[in-house]
Amino acid sequence: MTMHSHPFAFCTLFLILFNLTLSHPVSPPPPSTNITLFGDASITHNAISLTQPLSTCPSTDASEVRAGGAFYSNPFRFLDPETQVFASFLSRFTFTITQLCSSGDGMAFVLTSDLEGLSYSRGSMGLPQDSFFAVEFDTLFDPVVDDVNGSHVGIDLNTVESVASVNAGVDLVGGKEITAWIEYRDDLKLVRVGVGHSPENKPPSPVIAAQIDLSMQFNELVYVGLTASNGKGGSSAYIVSSWWFKTFNGSLPSVLPMDFWEE
Repeated sequence: MTMHSHPFAFCTLFLILFNLTLSHPVSPPPPSTNITLFGDASITHNAISLTQPLSTCPSTDASEVRAGGAFYSNPFRFLDPETQVFASFLSRFTFTITQLCSSGDGMAFVLTSDLEGLSYSRGSMGLPQDSFFAVEFDTLFDPVVDDVNGSHVGIDLNTVESVASVNAGVDLVGGKEITAWIEYRDDLKLVRVGVGHSPENKPPSPVIAAQIDLSMQFNELVYVGLTASNGKGGSSAYIVSSWWFKTFNGSLPSVLPMDFWEE
């Protein structure tokens, strides 16, 4: 399949549920070209299942790992090569994590410039081996990487040892629908994340924020995706029912969209 990217100067909106809308008129591509599935990920009942359960639950094989990911098939242009202006972005997605026995590793929203670096043999929420940005929804307490607990949100840069992490504030593994809002403001070099149980009711303030300059992390083209994994005897089902992603040319538009937290 021929790879292409969308012009940076336009605001780009991506909706999973097999709809793609851009600010300039184009025909939506067929579902098979919207996203690319990796590892154990699959489409089930018009939603994305990111992993398969372990063969037994709980698994007696500590080395068994099931992991998968779903990425937008073509990279987004984050850096304008002429102006050297880096993009800001918004993402919102609704998901459920259902614990089947002891918890799986968790899931993550991921930016990476290299899909070849994805790993589905070592767990770690299916994250790339290096060179990535992620917001993790971690459901496995691992004191080795300074996890705060077994239900937390973390902001990661090139490693699962988070730049910042905090208690999720919601039960990540209870099987209830959770909506996450992720915002990157390049003018502020700031990442903010919110979580809640209703897609219509955005939290009044983010649950976590961190100062990160993504323009130092990525070059022109960036892949956007969601990943998850099961391992270490734990198994969960990760289902993404909707996913929305949007980039902005540099800073925010003059009228703030409702998905941004105002200053």
